[in-house]
Amino acid sequence: MMKVIAIFILSVLLLGAMIFIPAGRLDYTQGWICLALMVIGFSAVTAYVSNRTPSLIRRRMKAGAGTPVWDRLFVIAVQFLFVGILVAGALDAGRYRWSSLPPWLQAAGMMLMIAGMLLLAWAMGQNPHFETTVRIQSDQHHRVIESGPYRIVRHPGYLAGIVLFFGMALVLNSAWALLPAILSALNLVARTWAEDRFLHQNLNGYRAFAKRTRYRLVPGIW
Repeated sequence: MMKVIAIFILSVLLLGAMIFIPAGRLDYTQGWICLALMVIGFSAVTAYVSNRTPSLIRRRMKAGAGTPVWDRLFVIAVQFLFVGILVAGALDAGRYRWSSLPPWLQAAGMMLMIAGMLLLAWAMGQNPHFETTVRIQSDQHHRVIESGPYRIVRHPGYLAGIVLFFGMALVLNSAWALLPAILSALNLVARTWAEDRFLHQNLNGYRAFAKRTRYRLVPGIW
């Protein structure tokens, strides 16, 4: 329990540092809203998933055996871009005020963050194989998951990430933060394509699943 508490506190401090050090001030209201949504949202997702699949959170802390190099690069890229959204938003709206967004867009950003968290929790709760990296989890009796959001798109977790990243940029009140958010979305689209191809080639039953759930990421589009 003490380890869990320590990790939680450290995570909150790191997220706060990514926002308020670049902002150069603590009275950055949008930064506090974004931080609160992330802390509450990620904590709720973690608690929900831990209750459904206790081992998943532990497995997500590191890349599993058999992770291809290309996916490690995708993961590193999305981690840097996640930080980039926070830093760019804080430098822009918090310190230099290069841009400002209307209140309705900031409110829309809050709704996007909440929607992204809910979709992420739904996907992770349905999929016990939702590890941080792509691999065939022979040690976890890897199988195709077709319940929940996987009935609609094959990679709902990546859709959740895209929605969340754009929401973060809007909540931070920064047009400049939309640049790393767009790059994050492009990274996740490319990763979706690469993972889908990998699973077609390596996971039993995936080809049949892909015929039943036609769309990879966005219903009716792709």
